[in-house]
Amino acid sequence: MYVFPHTAPASQNAVRAGAGEAGRVVGATTVLFHEGDKADALYEVVSGVFRATKVFSDGRRQVVAFAYPGDIIGFGHGENYRFDCDALTPARVQVTARGDVLAAARNRPELGEKLLAMAAGEIATMHDLSVLLCRKSAMERVAGFLISLAARSGSPANDQRVNLPMCRADIADHLGLTIETVSRNLTKLKLRGIVELPDRGSFVIRDLVRLQDQAECEAVVH
Repeated sequence: MYVFPHTAPASQNAVRAGAGEAGRVVGATTVLFHEGDKADALYEVVSGVFRATKVFSDGRRQVVAFAYPGDIIGFGHGENYRFDCDALTPARVQVTARGDVLAAARNRPELGEKLLAMAAGEIATMHDLSVLLCRKSAMERVAGFLISLAARSGSPANDQRVNLPMCRADIADHLGLTIETVSRNLTKLKLRGIVELPDRGSFVIRDLVRLQDQAECEAVVH
C-alpha cells in the first residue's frame, strides 16, 4: 500500500534504518519518520497498523493512508519523506536501507514484485481517492471505508468482527469529513442493522450486501 509522511528532528522513539533493524519491533505511537526527513529506508509492515499524515501550514490535517501487514512504507517519496508516519498499534517492521533495495529485490523476488504492484496500486488509489473526495456522499465514504478495512483484515463476510485501530478523528481526516459526520453515519449503519459497534475499537458486519449497496448509493438502503 501507500504510506508516506512535519519537519522536525526524529523523536526519541523514532525508528531509523540501520544494521540489524530488520524485523524491528515498535510500540504504538512510534514515529517511523517525519515529513522532510531523508528518505533513507523502506519499511515493510510485518504486523500492526501505521498512519500516514500531512499537516498543512494552517493546522489542517489529512490522513493520507493506513498501512497494514504486507504494505511497504516509504516507497515513492523522492529524496525526502513527504508525510509523517507513526504506528497506531504495537507493530513490527522489516527495514531495508534505500541503497540496498535493488540487492534486496534480487535476493527476494517477491519484494520486487510487490514494489511494482505498489506503483500500479498507488495510481489506482489516487484515482479512487479523488472520486471519493469529490463525488461520494458521506455515507458512501463511511460504508466504503468499513468495507476496505474488512477486506484488509481478510475476506469481508457477515458476522465478521474487524478491528478499528484508528480513532474517529483519523477516519474523518482520511475521508474529508467532520468527526460528527463520521459518528452520525456509523450510528445510521448501526440503527439499520447493517453493522454492530460493540466498542470504539471494532465493528461487526451484519449485512454485507446492504453495506456494499450503501457504499455505492445512499438512497438504496433504508
